[in-house]
Amino acid sequence: MTSQPMTLLIIVSETVLEDILIDEIMDLGAKGYTITDARGRGTHGTRAGRWTQGGNIRIEIVGNAELCQRIVQRLQSAYEQDYGLLMYTAPVELQN
Repeated sequence: MTSQPMTLLIIVSETVLEDILIDEIMDLGAKGYTITDARGRGTHGTRAGRWTQGGNIRIEIVGNAELCQRIVQRLQSAYEQDYGLLMYTAPVELQN
């Protein structure tokens, strides 16, 4: 078994942005993504996720560092000012 170093980009955002963010992520070169519902508390207050339009989602993308940086820069410039948006990365290794 071999491993390949990659970057995991995690995006936590308002559910209302789901379709828009998916389009942006794929247009920027991602091969795929995983989306889950998310609840919690942070600088934007408590997000219970009880309503479709009022909850949060967590999007995970695995790619090279350049791809992840491109996605972060685009989403920050286009959405961060007007929407709750948290993004962070972590190094991961894909097992082949």
